[in-house]
Amino acid sequence: MLYYKTIRRLREKHGLSHEEFAGMMGCTVDYVRSLEDKSEGREQATPEFVEKLRDKLNLHGIPLTDDERTVFYTKLNNLKHALDYGEYDKAADSIPELTRCAEASCYQGFINICDLYTAYYYYAINNIEAYENIMSTLFERMQTFDRRQLFYYTYFEGIHACASRSYNEALGAFIKAEELAKNSLWGDIGFYYVYGMVLSDMGYAAKAVKYHKKAKHIARWNKDYNGRANTRYDVYIDGYLADNLSKIGQKDEAFDILNKRLEFEKGNKSAKKVIGFLYLSMGKVYLRIGECQKADSYFNKAFKYLVKGSEAYNANLYYKALALITSGKISDSIDCVNKGLSKHIDDLWVTLFEVLKHSVSSSESKEYMENIIMPKLLKYGQHEEILRYYKAPIEIIANIV
Repeated sequence: MLYYKTIRRLREKHGLSHEEFAGMMGCTVDYVRSLEDKSEGREQATPEFVEKLRDKLNLHGIPLTDDERTVFYTKLNNLKHALDYGEYDKAADSIPELTRCAEASCYQGFINICDLYTAYYYYAINNIEAYENIMSTLFERMQTFDRRQLFYYTYFEGIHACASRSYNEALGAFIKAEELAKNSLWGDIGFYYVYGMVLSDMGYAAKAVKYHKKAKHIARWNKDYNGRANTRYDVYIDGYLADNLSKIGQKDEAFDILNKRLEFEKGNKSAKKVIGFLYLSMGKVYLRIGECQKADSYFNKAFKYLVKGSEAYNANLYYKALALITSGKISDSIDCVNKGLSKHIDDLWVTLFEVLKHSVSSSESKEYMENIIMPKLLKYGQHEEILRYYKAPIEIIANIV
């Protein structure tokens, strides 16, 4: 979107009258005057006109006015805002307008950022093929990236690696992105939230707390600035922050965060899955400090709100099973494990397998392992997990198979 100020400034800089400029561009004087008109009804220069202008004046890049930057970044922020709040229909509507603005400017930086956030939109709606296609195209023109664009590219690839559970790759991407963003304000809620999740999953609880607190600080600033208290990340930031605080012995702060968030979300009549996630988080903290009965009561509350078969529901089954095992009620957790293993095996249940291996109720645990867990693992082809975690005698595996 080339503004009247830019066209007039370029024409005057090269000492061209309206007539001379029109002759050079092969258009009418009226069209030139319309492009320079400052009223709302002015003409907008087409991408073809801008390309021709760049060729005629031998411009490597058309300098952008403050107005042009403001318009582009306003549209970009609208898209980012919609993504932050999970308003994907609104995000989809804003992408064509942002794309037209970027292409009309003929400014490669705007085009790169537009494509990066379009890719991120596709990732957010789980269209991974579209995301990967755009990121592949962007990789080919990475030599045109400035530091900011390289930050976004690295950040989004880190998110993708995290979702694929390639945690070392994800951590490397976030470390690089953090260095690129040094002394800038590019890091947003999502960046610090996912960065913290990666650190948490890799066992770096204290560092995870640091980044989740950064995300929480930005969320609080957003609330003060735009009056909206709840992005799609806020609740999950508090849940994971509380979990990691409990890992480093700060249970009081963890409970304070969760109680305040529960009170707010209940008063706000938030979605059931939000309340369920908070009950799950509360149960995890109680489990971590050894109060298994209270933990179990919160996991039971969570079941009333979570969607059966969802990732959070299965996680709740897993933690409930842990609470029962820790309480010595191994047989009572069979139902949880059966429900959780009725679908494709995942890392949570492999971890449960490891916990059962070390259970204090050795005789019952062995029977449970051999009759319930191991057949399920083998059914889904998880032979490596059994050999690595349990070191089961070959004859046991042969009998089960």
